[in-house]
Amino acid sequence: MPKRRQRAQLPRQTDRVWLVYDGECPMCNNYAQYLRLQQSVGEFVLVDARQGGPIVDEVRRLPHDLNDGMVVKIGDRHYVGHEALHVLALLSTDHGAFNKFNRLAFSSPLISRFTYPLMKAGRWVLLKLKGVAPIQSHD
Repeated sequence: MPKRRQRAQLPRQTDRVWLVYDGECPMCNNYAQYLRLQQSVGEFVLVDARQGGPIVDEVRRLPHDLNDGMVVKIGDRHYVGHEALHVLALLSTDHGAFNKFNRLAFSSPLISRFTYPLMKAGRWVLLKLKGVAPIQSHD
């Protein structure tokens, strides 16, 4: 009998989910503000990467440039870019139109992988139009 592909699974249950994103990007900021996870996780913490802090410092130690995308931290695990988008969709509830759309659109790892570069390009365009510099790599 052929083996079935395993479906993406939710990360282990945790009390706190961190989302590190670019607070100067209107698209990123709106996504972070509209996403509602409190009903499916204990605490959902939004962190503007431009403001710094311990979580931002931790993310900066990863082999990842914050200008390349958002990061979700759950427990000791970090999800970057399209993986972060996918995990957030899996954690989303069906409450509200935005969460329903987010869950439907990005719960597929394949769709997340292909749409994230478009979203990232949109971020760069919006930041250029606003005249906002990239996030500093290190202090």
